[in-house]
Amino acid sequence: MASYRGFIVAPHIFAITILIGSAFCALVPAPARAETAEKTYFFATRDACMTSGVFTPQECAAAFANARAQLRDKAPRYSESGECHLHFRLCEPIQADASIEDSLSDEPADRPAFAPSALGVEIIAAPRGVEAAPTLAVDTPQRLFAYFPVSRSYEAEIEDKALRESAAILAPDRFVLFSKHKAFTGEVRFAAAALGTIKGPTGAQTSATETREQRRLRLKNAPFIP
Repeated sequence: MASYRGFIVAPHIFAITILIGSAFCALVPAPARAETAEKTYFFATRDACMTSGVFTPQECAAAFANARAQLRDKAPRYSESGECHLHFRLCEPIQADASIEDSLSDEPADRPAFAPSALGVEIIAAPRGVEAAPTLAVDTPQRLFAYFPVSRSYEAEIEDKALRESAAILAPDRFVLFSKHKAFTGEVRFAAAALGTIKGPTGAQTSATETREQRRLRLKNAPFIP
C-alpha cells in the first residue's frame, strides 16, 4: 500500500492518479515563449507590448529603447519636409548635429532637419534570443534596420564605438613628427619651366639696374597668383 500525505492509497489507485495527472499536464498549454518562437509581432507602443503578455516587460522596454536608438543612428536626414515625406511618408522634425559644412553655410543655424518616424517595433523570438527592429511606413532594406538583440543596449554600443574611434587619435604629447621618415637632405632645384615664363632681368640683375620706383612699378604690375 502506498501513502500520500498520510493517507493509505491502494497501488492501482495511486497509478491511476499519476496517469490522470500526466494527461492533465499534457492538456495545459506550453509557455508563451514556445508559442512565440520564430514569429514576428508588431507593437505600436511599449504599453501594448507589455499588456500582450507575449514578451516580458523588460524585453518590451529594451526593444523600444533599442529601436529608438537605431532609428536615430541610421535613419537618413533631410533638409526639407517634403523630400522626407516623399521617401518615407511619415516624418518628424529633429535636432540635427551641426556639421562643418552647416557652420560655413548661409543657412540659419537653428534650421531643423527631418527624419522618418516609426510606426512601431517588430519583435521576434529568434533561436538566438529576442530581437527587435523599428518599423517604418514604407518597406526599407533589411540591412538598414536589422533586428537587434534586446539583451544588449544599442545606445551603449554606439558610445563604445565612439570611444574606440576617439582612442585611435593620439594625445598631443604623444605625437612624434615624421618618426618613421628619414629627413631629406638633398639639394632641390626647380626648372624655369616649372615656375612659368620669366621675362626680363631677375635676381641680382634687377637690384643693380632698376631703381626703387621701377621696382615698385614692376611689383604693382606683376600677375597675382592666389
